[in-house]
Amino acid sequence: MLLAHMSLKFVIAASTVGTLIEWYDFFVYASLSPIISILFFSKGDPAAATIYTWLVFATGFVVRPVGALVFGHLGDRVGRKSTFLVTLILMGLSTAGIGLLPTYAQVGLAATALLAALRIVQGIALGGEYGGAVTYALEYAPSDRRAFYVGFISATPPLGLGLSSLTVFLSSAFLTQQAFASWGWRIPFLLALVLTALGAYLRLKLAETPLFEALRGTGAVAKVPIVEAFAKYWRWILVGIAIAAGHAVLAYTSTAYIFTFLTSVPKWSPVEANAIVGTAAILQLPLYIFAAWLGDRLGRRLVYVIGLVLGIATYYPLYTLLSTSRDLAVAVLAVFALIGATAFTFSILGTALAELFPTRVRYSGMSIAFNIGIGFFGGFTPSIVGAIGLALKNPLAGVALYTYVVAAAALAVALLALPETKGTDISK
Repeated sequence: MLLAHMSLKFVIAASTVGTLIEWYDFFVYASLSPIISILFFSKGDPAAATIYTWLVFATGFVVRPVGALVFGHLGDRVGRKSTFLVTLILMGLSTAGIGLLPTYAQVGLAATALLAALRIVQGIALGGEYGGAVTYALEYAPSDRRAFYVGFISATPPLGLGLSSLTVFLSSAFLTQQAFASWGWRIPFLLALVLTALGAYLRLKLAETPLFEALRGTGAVAKVPIVEAFAKYWRWILVGIAIAAGHAVLAYTSTAYIFTFLTSVPKWSPVEANAIVGTAAILQLPLYIFAAWLGDRLGRRLVYVIGLVLGIATYYPLYTLLSTSRDLAVAVLAVFALIGATAFTFSILGTALAELFPTRVRYSGMSIAFNIGIGFFGGFTPSIVGAIGLALKNPLAGVALYTYVVAAAALAVALLALPETKGTDISK
């Protein structure tokens, strides 16, 4: 039964839980990347297998703009609620599918191809999910607290990463090393079915947003939302791509490449790396909400800029520290600080992007900007940073030559072209 007069708390809870599940599903791959490189690729060249693992990871990002186009269109034409229910179910089924795949030792390259195919489905689903969740929450939230409430959805990536890492850690802790390598690695993927059922149950109870219902009531729904978004708001799409890219390189340097770095440089085991990253990510949650709260007081642009500056100032020194330290507490604190920069960029990124577009094309406009920026810059970050490190025989070279360059370009765009949308009337 739909809740016609839903409380704001329920709206945020249902949106957040669903998005959390999608990020958990997406990040399980990153959490298990050292194991995936062994199980789904040839063992002849471990370094190449690691790069190929992250290239398959990137396929899930490259297709995210496709998901943004498809589900953005549906979200602006059919409605926000039904669209992001579909994305949740699609993500859950594809994630569970990875947990059922045969390995390279069993079927050869067919295993690699199936893994890439399911990552593509995951990417298409996630391409429609985040824009839908942000749009839904934004259109319910009071005007003076939009960033704060959307901030709960923005906090789901680190929580999803943390839960996926800790699920991997706990699964391996109760199994022998041989059992986990043989079949235990499948458990975190298969858990997606249970989580997806929970998310779907909550989202079925949601009603449509008041702003979209009002738009539909007047017959003003856009006929081809994505065409209208590009025709009328192309400048904001370009600005949105740039600022999404700036966040993306920080985020996937600190939450994806970090697994390869921790296991190959200071030589933490995959289980230890998951414990380090999972603990650091979950500890971030209050910082994400705090940064979102700041977004309603200081403005979206300033909070985003603070995050980029923090990342540029700290990433290289922190990675240098991680390369020499074998102290578990130091490692957790260093990764906490790495992810901390993204708490400022991501906590207000969705709000800032969604507020650039009117209701008619909000889902489409913000989804395409977000997913092109995240997909083409963030998705390739682990493989590009890793490849630069291998080529120059310095695991930190990619941080300086890729992460820093993209982040600096995004900082310039934010300072020169990103408008401050705090207090903007989004009902139009």
